[in-house]
Amino acid sequence: MTPTLSSSAIWAFTGAKAVLWMLVLTRITGLLAAFPMLGSEQMPLQIRAALGALLATVILPVIPVPAAVPAGLPELLGLMASELAVGLLLGTVVAWILEAVAFAGTLMDTQMGFSFVQFIDPSSSQSTSVSGSLMMQTATLLVFVTGLHHQMIVALVDSYRVAPLGQGVPLQVMDLVSLLGQLLAKGFQLAFPVLAVLFLLDLVLGICGKFMPQLQLLQLSFPLKIALGMVILGLLLRELGPWLVPLFETAPRLALKLLGG
Repeated sequence: MTPTLSSSAIWAFTGAKAVLWMLVLTRITGLLAAFPMLGSEQMPLQIRAALGALLATVILPVIPVPAAVPAGLPELLGLMASELAVGLLLGTVVAWILEAVAFAGTLMDTQMGFSFVQFIDPSSSQSTSVSGSLMMQTATLLVFVTGLHHQMIVALVDSYRVAPLGQGVPLQVMDLVSLLGQLLAKGFQLAFPVLAVLFLLDLVLGICGKFMPQLQLLQLSFPLKIALGMVILGLLLRELGPWLVPLFETAPRLALKLLGG
């Protein structure tokens, strides 16, 4: 072994860099695991691993170096757990926005009569509604069209200023609860046109049934609700992009705010 390679200082420096790279990779892994599409089972594991390693290599030189590197395995595992939690929190903000869209689709299907039709969404391997799946796929496409995945990588780099390596997870619980409430309200707002129109239809059918008892309301209401609901849903899909873009633009700031930034 040459004198350079036999130097203990060289090996200590290389080992410290390897530990930092592993911690950065752990935070990136959390972000990719929670991020829509990139963390789904449809994305090959090899591609996700290569993407995480590439991002960790690129980001490592620009992040603040911690004052001390973990010396033992228990301390290193604890830091990796906290870094994974930070990355998951960053990616979950975007996933919650899409879940608000799916929540709106579920409300629509309940009123239109599609709640009886459930199927397995191949992207999430979970049971989902017809309208919710359609709107989720459209919203996921908008994530990449608007460049939100690039903005979240920038937010990931900025997260090292808000939550440096080795500082734990500075989660703002009240901000998290407030964000969940806002997203649920947004989901209801998206579904409100369909809910309002179908409620008015139920009201009209109820009045008609009162004055014309011989009218077969059960057979008449299902096709009317489906036809009218699909028309309103088609109009909503045209406005889904302008409705989602402002949320996508604020997603990186919301994610950093949850970390205290």
